[in-house]
Amino acid sequence: MKEPNSILQGSVAHRGWTSVVDPVTKLLMALDLALLSFCFTNLLVEIALVFVALVILLISKAGKSAVHAIEFSSFLIFTMLIIQGLFYSHNQTLLVSVVGIRFYQEGLLYAATMGCRIFVIILATSFFMTTTTVSENSKYLEQVGLSYKAVYVLMSVCYILPEMMANMKKIQMAQRARGINQQKTILEKIKSILPVLVPLVIKTLDQSMERSIALRLRGFNSPHRVALKSANLYRHEMVNHRGLSLLAIILIGWKLWIIGSKFI
Repeated sequence: MKEPNSILQGSVAHRGWTSVVDPVTKLLMALDLALLSFCFTNLLVEIALVFVALVILLISKAGKSAVHAIEFSSFLIFTMLIIQGLFYSHNQTLLVSVVGIRFYQEGLLYAATMGCRIFVIILATSFFMTTTTVSENSKYLEQVGLSYKAVYVLMSVCYILPEMMANMKKIQMAQRARGINQQKTILEKIKSILPVLVPLVIKTLDQSMERSIALRLRGFNSPHRVALKSANLYRHEMVNHRGLSLLAIILIGWKLWIIGSKFI
């Protein structure tokens, strides 16, 4: 008969490498990637960071999330390219002219750099959100000494947006099934958001009330409450935390030094 630890290690290994990385390490990884993107202004470096973030997301078996994240941000970045290419304050070098509309190199480079940073942030955030669950984050944060009330508030803030997005999709599907808010063009899709807001807010508030009642019934405020231990076996937690935290401090200091040097 196998030992419990060996069985657990086997199941963890089967789940993939993200299961042996604790949530704080994943969060620090996402933070460091975002900070790296803001420390560099070279477009090639920014593209390399996007590639790194995308590879991390793909090898964590969250490819579908990566596709949705890229689709979500592509329209915004495309708009930035057009606006900055035309109206950036430092535009000087004409790059291309389309039907008399002039796009300048400086504006396009600036927009492309900002777009890469947006991609890095979205991909890094998607990696954290898709590889950790609410329960895993809660258990781990309680184990490291954070108050369970603070953990609940933090997790609620982090996951309320995905919950609202899921609710909005359900409401839109229900409305389309009834022949309401047919979305054939981009303009119609934008207009369809407004009729969804009222039921979305009501549903979100209703879910919050149900969650509050469920927490009270389960003894959330009980003085005898005991935190559950996580079933995951995390590796090199302290080393990862200290190393990634040190890297974040160095990157923040480096960025502040770059900003300060401009005024000297």
